[in-house]
Amino acid sequence: MVFIVKSIFLFTISLIFALWEIEIEGKNGWAKKLPTWYRKSGLSKVFYFFSSKKPLSGYHLFMMSFMILIFHLLFFFGESWTLIKEFEIVLAIFIFLFLEDFLWFKFNPYFGLKKFKRNNIWWHDGKGKWIFGKIPAVYLKSLGTLIFLIIIFSGITKSYEFLYDNLLILLTLTIFTVLSSLLVRPYKNWYKKMREIDESKNFGRKLSKKR
Repeated sequence: MVFIVKSIFLFTISLIFALWEIEIEGKNGWAKKLPTWYRKSGLSKVFYFFSSKKPLSGYHLFMMSFMILIFHLLFFFGESWTLIKEFEIVLAIFIFLFLEDFLWFKFNPYFGLKKFKRNNIWWHDGKGKWIFGKIPAVYLKSLGTLIFLIIIFSGITKSYEFLYDNLLILLTLTIFTVLSSLLVRPYKNWYKKMREIDESKNFGRKLSKKR
């Protein structure tokens, strides 16, 4: 039941990272209010094209670079590289980015599923493409790309087990995502409670009045 372990890990790291980004971005998605740069020109055009017209920011450049390295960490600690392991990591990165993005909306106190609508989310699809007004087209594109890669990688490796395991992972993660609704309200209550008292004034160096 290796797929269960992989599913638990992928869901956990996706959820934790989503909560981390909620702490950083709050209601201002896609790093809108962060002190970072935004580009859609030069080399950033590549990202702009493949991300459904989202601008590349310094925040996302380094965040994604960090996560790619994290998922390849085992190869730097003695694990032998193989093509099938690389395929598994590529799929894991795709799943992480896709799942983390949705969990950010689901758990974010400023959004939630009720506000998961086109007019509230400027950065999903530059032309406002949503399916039935409920699902960003980029989500279906990402899911389609993911399934396509699973089939292609399975064909390259000639492994039905690879195909079977990864499809089971997708199914398990879907179940986990549905069940995570049970955690949304407790998290949002905790999020609000932790902001009722501001202790930031107790930290940091006090400026001296002396010149």
